[in-house]
Amino acid sequence: MNRLFYVLFLAVLATACTNRAATSRIATEFYGITREGDTVTQYTLTNVSGAQIKVIDYGCRVTNIIVPDREGKMADVVLGYENLKDYETGSERFFGALLGRYANRIAGGEFMIDSVRYQLSCNEAPNGHPGHLHGGTKGFDRVMWKAVPVERHDTLGIIFTRRSPDGEEGYPGNLDCKVTYLWTPDNAWRIEYEAVTDQSTIVNMSQHCYFNLRGYDGGSVLNHIAQIDADSVTVNTPWYVPAAVESVTGSPLDFRTPHSFAERADRPNAHMKLMGGYSANWILRNYDGELRYAATITEPQSGRRIETYTTEPGLLIYTGIGLSEKIVGKGGTQRKYGGLILETIHHPDTPHHPEFPSCILRPHEKYKSVTEYRFSVQK
Repeated sequence: MNRLFYVLFLAVLATACTNRAATSRIATEFYGITREGDTVTQYTLTNVSGAQIKVIDYGCRVTNIIVPDREGKMADVVLGYENLKDYETGSERFFGALLGRYANRIAGGEFMIDSVRYQLSCNEAPNGHPGHLHGGTKGFDRVMWKAVPVERHDTLGIIFTRRSPDGEEGYPGNLDCKVTYLWTPDNAWRIEYEAVTDQSTIVNMSQHCYFNLRGYDGGSVLNHIAQIDADSVTVNTPWYVPAAVESVTGSPLDFRTPHSFAERADRPNAHMKLMGGYSANWILRNYDGELRYAATITEPQSGRRIETYTTEPGLLIYTGIGLSEKIVGKGGTQRKYGGLILETIHHPDTPHHPEFPSCILRPHEKYKSVTEYRFSVQK
């Protein structure tokens, strides 16, 4: 009888452990204290399959995304740092960060709304030309956000909120921001950006994760295969803002059918020569503000794949040209081409291009943008 009881006990225990492993959950832990004295928390979202996304409330940064390959082996597929101090002071400032108020570049750091000129902070000067990049000297990546965990059925999430005060980095208006990161049972990371303002301003939020589908220490991403739903790109001036729109036809920027980045990297066009490789903003087809397919990135060895969907008109892909051994992150020194960015945005320098979809937000309007990164495997 005791033997039977023991067997039944083990069976119940095994069932309980299995059920627990199959349960989605949100865990929190202390991550560090900022130089300004704020306590930073890391949130780990684990779905029913065991795949995870980890985020912190400093800069709404994604520190880890752990997903399976075609054999079921889990790996962390985003680059980053191992501690808070490096996220604050490391030379790759934007690892995993939320970008805002305006992602990417504004030439001269200035723009006009209703005949009023606004001057933003200029935090870079490519080829000697001052400009405003990713929100300025202290953008959304370098501030604390209020974080609240949420559950929507089997989908886990964190809601980040913050008021960007009038005049921050030169932007007009108090901008109340809400950014929601959701992690679904089928390994999709959904980002919902929202904002309202009390003065007319410009808004263009995005996310700056570096992906390597072989793992954060997986070597060059030039072997990754890309397919992009775009017929044209913006080509840059020497200060890295759009000069014109060009067709991708006949160029190494044509990914309407799948190609690895490595296939044509040795025959660059004028834009690629200027940028030093693959760093371009593709104009996505059929922009109407609704969520639609943008691109697929596949890593052939692991089989891991990201499908990107967005409500944005542009997709900027950057293949880690500026990464180098001077940057020490997860796994040690970084490598050129060690990660790629899939930045869904309104086009760079939109305030100077009335032909682009507008990025102006009025007090009676609500800014809303959605991007999904859907992780899967190619069998």
